[in-house]
Amino acid sequence: MKSTLKEIILLMIILIMGSCLPEPASSPSVDLIHGPHDEFPAWSPDGEQIAYYHFSWDIPEPEEYPTGLYIIDKDGHNRRLILRGAHFSPAWSPDGEWLVFSSSGVIQKCKIDGDSLTTFNGLDYLHAPEFYFPHWSNDGKFILVDKPFVPMGIYCITADFKNADSVISVARDPESSPNGDEIIYFDWVSNTEPSDIFKSDINGLHKQRLTNNDRSDKGPTWSPDGKRIAWSSNTRLCVMNADGSNQKQIEYGNYPSWSVNNELVYSYANADYTKEVLYIVDPNGKNKRQITY
Repeated sequence: MKSTLKEIILLMIILIMGSCLPEPASSPSVDLIHGPHDEFPAWSPDGEQIAYYHFSWDIPEPEEYPTGLYIIDKDGHNRRLILRGAHFSPAWSPDGEWLVFSSSGVIQKCKIDGDSLTTFNGLDYLHAPEFYFPHWSNDGKFILVDKPFVPMGIYCITADFKNADSVISVARDPESSPNGDEIIYFDWVSNTEPSDIFKSDINGLHKQRLTNNDRSDKGPTWSPDGKRIAWSSNTRLCVMNADGSNQKQIEYGNYPSWSVNNELVYSYANADYTKEVLYIVDPNGKNKRQITY
């Protein structure tokens, strides 16, 4: 009888622990982790390298791993600093020679060795021209960005940084489809509801809502064939068909990027929640491995 009671208690503990996987309302890099962050990973066009932003947290910063924009091989080797400082959410040019990123709201681009740094100087008619989440189109002709302040929305910047036009109002974090015909992004139905994933044509018309739940859905990314979408939902790493069907969670994570080799890279807490690090996983949730430490 005592043995049975112990088994019941042990089973209850296991069930409670299993039901208490961390589900913070926002990224663990904000709410749970007081340490270094590796964030906003982006696959290179050939699927062999990953660009990402590292925030060191420490003051003074360690010289061997300061805050900055980095590139690392997909096996976690050959990490190199591209630009030191706050350079967020990098995206690759289709030829793999350039990175575009947001430097505290200023859109910049540089060669992957850090040379040829170029700044987009904004538009005269915009107030507080701060832009984030750049994404290069697959044809290399334009860069989608979002603007979180009035006038809010998604803007299209020419790759030479000379012109920009508004595409969609309010929406954030755009990514164009592999064939260039559609955009995915996150948006809000109302001020009282969390964000959802949406899809529209490249001109911002024919808007389609893909998620509808009580969680904050963000960070959408296309599969290389354009048939599926991955995203983070209150730090749940999820995948679905491009029409919004067959939604399922495969892991926990933030801001995934989908490679041409059909792998997802994303950020999430390490085992003891002292850092936010990068992981790679297959879209079915298998073969998970940590690549930054």
